[in-house]
Amino acid sequence: MERQNLTSSKRKVQVGFTLAEVLITLGIIGVVAAMTIPTLMTNYQKKSTATQLKKTYATISNAVRLSEEENGELSGWEFEKNGTSTKSIQIFDKYLAPYLKVTKKEVNGSNFTYYKPNGQREASLAILSGKSALYTMLSGVELLVNSGDIQYNPPIIGKAQASCMIIDLNGHNTKPNRFGRDAFFACINTEKGFTMHYSDDGERGAVQRTREQLKNGPSREGYQCSKQGRGMWCGALIQRDGWTISKDYPW
Repeated sequence: MERQNLTSSKRKVQVGFTLAEVLITLGIIGVVAAMTIPTLMTNYQKKSTATQLKKTYATISNAVRLSEEENGELSGWEFEKNGTSTKSIQIFDKYLAPYLKVTKKEVNGSNFTYYKPNGQREASLAILSGKSALYTMLSGVELLVNSGDIQYNPPIIGKAQASCMIIDLNGHNTKPNRFGRDAFFACINTEKGFTMHYSDDGERGAVQRTREQLKNGPSREGYQCSKQGRGMWCGALIQRDGWTISKDYPW
């Protein structure tokens, strides 16, 4: 009887995983994690970016609506006064800032460094030369507005005029500062209202672009949202895709 109990105990002890089996299992788990976690993180970043951009767009659009209720329709705002183009910063201060939760404003700060979708430095935008005003919203989002004449930012679009800005979702002191990743272009246009930027400088008349054109051009200024472009139309592409970042987006 005792011998049977000893045999039974030995059998119970032998049931389980060997050290080699445990190590192999952990190794498999590690490989799977290494393959899936980066993808999960990227998908999370894409969703977070699109959601934050949509929220910021809604906030600024609402500010435009509130301003129109008190100051009249956008088409009547003083984009031009006595034949002279108004400064973009003046339009922003008078018609938008009072309706946004701005916690900080800096004028004519240091030069700002931003990058194209392919990682190359964007060096040809006047708005990045230090001649600009930086507004920090309560959400932490920064709005970089050109302090120059509206007619140069961008030029007159038909009979409409526009004042454009860079929307930086996490602030200029936080990387990657790349158009299409955390920085996006948007404009206030006397015909279209507040929109994500989708036109070429100097274009006249109403501009309509397909999704393919927003992504691959053509664009005289190279604004298309691709690794070969400068990324100024990336916000418009995200908006066109229902505020989502698609698989073919140049992330």
